[in-house]
This record gives sequence, C-alpha cells and structure tokens, in this order.
Amino acid sequence: MNELPDAFPPSDARNAIMAAALTLFAEHGFHGVGTRAIAEAAGISQPLLNHHFGGKAGLWRQVGEQITADFLKVLGEAVDPALPADEAVLGMLRAYLAYWKARPRAFRFNQWRRLDGLPEERQARSGQMTRHGVAFMQRAQAMGAIRPDLPPGLALVTGGGLIQFWLESQLEIREALAVSGDEDLDDEAFVQYLMKLIRA
Repeated sequence: MNELPDAFPPSDARNAIMAAALTLFAEHGFHGVGTRAIAEAAGISQPLLNHHFGGKAGLWRQVGEQITADFLKVLGEAVDPALPADEAVLGMLRAYLAYWKARPRAFRFNQWRRLDGLPEERQARSGQMTRHGVAFMQRAQAMGAIRPDLPPGLALVTGGGLIQFWLESQLEIREALAVSGDEDLDDEAFVQYLMKLIRA
C-alpha cells in the first residue's frame, strides 16, 4: 500500500519518487540514504530527482509536508464537531492511533524527523500540527471534557506521545504488564485509559 496519497497527477514520476523516498527515509533516516538510492528505487535517474525536488532536502520536506497534510485531513474528517466534547476527544485519539498504525512507514518517518531530520522542517510541522490540536483541546476543555488543571497543549502531547509509545513499544508494554500479572490491552482499551488521564 502506498501510504502517501498522490501529490501530483497519477502518471507523474514525482509520485513514485516520493513513495520510494518515504520507504527509504523510513528505513534509514535523512542522513542514512542518498538520492542515488532513492532514484534507483523509484526507477528514474538521479538528475530527474534533483530536477523535481532540488535534492534530498527538498524531497524530505515534500514527503514530510505530504504526511502532515494527509494526517490533518484524515483527523479533520474523523472528528465530528457536533459530538459532545468528550466523545470528540475520544474520536480524535482513536483516529490518531489508527492513522499511524495503518501507515508504519509514515510513522517511522515521523520518528526520524525527531532523531535525524531537518530542524526547520520539524519546526514547521510541529507548529502546523499543534496549532490545530491545541485549539481542539482548548475547545474541549472549555466544554468541560478535559481536566481544568491540565494545559490544553499538555493534554495534546500527553495523548499523542503515549499513543506513539504504544505503537513503538509493544514489547516493553507487554513485559511491564506481565510483571504484575495484568492482562494485555488492545487499542481501544488503551485509548480509554488515555481518556481517564485527561478527562475532567
């Protein structure tokens, strides 16, 4: 499955370049892969890649922007503003988890953004995503769904950060639960647990 929706017309080679770049960036990070390997994986020449994206940094930014735009679109469609605030927050957490779980390469790319990416691209992505998310949490808090002692931004990063940990650390989570004899959680039980942490 191509995890990125096409950014260009269907026959445009730039879609194949971005798909190949996502796969290789997810495996090796920004510094671990060169444009020659990406061009080979996309079945095009390295000069064509450079022509379209201006090099590896431009391609990294384009892939990152596409992931961010797709993420915001999917979450925007998944959360019904007409729902009661606590149900809307629960829907947002479910959609957040489902989005990254269904897109493991995009999830790995997002992890590499923090470890090995371009600082200005990470800053732009963070600003874009947190503006929407914090505003959503502010509305939910004003409607009494989120704890009043929890800054809305912290509610957002608590939910998002723990979901990311949930997705990347299943071995550690299972081991920690096994020590005390507790049962494994499924995704829904984990989202319900998160809601207990931030719910008013």
